[in-house]
Amino acid sequence: MLRWVIWSVFAIAWTLALELSVAEPPEEMPGREVIENYRKLLAKSAHAAVYVFFTVLSAWVPMRQRYRWLMMLFLMVHAWGTEMLQEVLFWHFGRTGSLLDVGFDVLGILLGVALSWKWWMQDDVSEPEA
Repeated sequence: MLRWVIWSVFAIAWTLALELSVAEPPEEMPGREVIENYRKLLAKSAHAAVYVFFTVLSAWVPMRQRYRWLMMLFLMVHAWGTEMLQEVLFWHFGRTGSLLDVGFDVLGILLGVALSWKWWMQDDVSEPEA
């Protein structure tokens, strides 16, 4: 149960982070020039890295192996759906969806599966006792 709670809180937090506006860094912030120069690279890397983590976290939750494809489907739909939701909510939050971001998300999902392959193949229905 605890793993599902952790997974759910992360899923909600990541969804909100993808939909809400991103503030510009303050003028006096150290390293602002680096952030501005490499903003796209940092953003795309963050997309992939967070989806690597999200995928590993998804493999960690207890679930029968025959239903794990539903979790993979959720991750793929989440990657695409949050980008499309950004398009729909553009006038509220000022973020635009990008199929390039979906590509980086899918790359992160693939890397996450590679890192947690053993968990994805487990038939785990219960959490270890604390």
